[in-house]
Amino acid sequence: MLAICFLAGCGGGTMPSVPARNGPSGSGTSSTGTSTSSAGSSGSSGSSSGSTSSTGSSGSGTSSAVVGPNEFSFSGYTWETHNGSAPPVGNVSGNVGTFDPMNVAVGSELVLSLTQTQNGSQILSSGSEVMTKQSFTYGTFEFTSRVGNVLSGSDSSGFLYAPNSSTEIDMEQVGNKPDAVDCTNWKGVSNFQDTEITGFHQGNSHDFKIVWAPTHVDWYVDDQLVVSHTQAVPSAPAPFLFNMWGTNKSTWGGMATIGPTRYMYISSFKYTP
Repeated sequence: MLAICFLAGCGGGTMPSVPARNGPSGSGTSSTGTSTSSAGSSGSSGSSSGSTSSTGSSGSGTSSAVVGPNEFSFSGYTWETHNGSAPPVGNVSGNVGTFDPMNVAVGSELVLSLTQTQNGSQILSSGSEVMTKQSFTYGTFEFTSRVGNVLSGSDSSGFLYAPNSSTEIDMEQVGNKPDAVDCTNWKGVSNFQDTEITGFHQGNSHDFKIVWAPTHVDWYVDDQLVVSHTQAVPSAPAPFLFNMWGTNKSTWGGMATIGPTRYMYISSFKYTP
């Protein structure tokens, strides 16, 4: 059974318990190079300047994937990779979070990765972010994903975002709560509604769905409606993003885990107006 816990309503000008993003941090392009991919078999077509690598996919055998593309095609949409700083809410307690296009691999799955390393008193969290070139309005957004190596110190997300959270609709999975997903919608940086859904494990593949309408936002997990929000429903067109970034905070994402690489495997994405 899914347990549902309502965490917050409209912000009223106070700092929310779930942080709003400050938008896609990266606008640059990636450099070419060689990297090890964890993507699935049979590469996805699309333009890129990344390199091709063959490695295992989650223990399922040899794969070929494009690593570090500037731009690529996945599930019928054109995406771009981002670099630069990760959301500043994660950059506390010595954590320095960044996005690196070389942490993106595109094969039969879109794979994002995150690694946290110690550098003196700092923790370097090298994550990944991709965004559709297309913006969307009301409709249904579906994706299937799983997280490999669910460990404290991470946030793995699928979400819509317009500048200054004028539209933001999130499905976020934090590493210190391996059986939960946060469903949050924003209309500005302080007006939001958030619900935490528990009862499944991020390491398993799940079908996620967001239905965005003028008067409500509905969230589904594995075809089951888990929550419907009617407050702070946004209206501005927005692209869709996936990202995986590092944290070092007990109250959001968890304290950093040094060493192991974590992965977010996305096997499909679909938008229906």
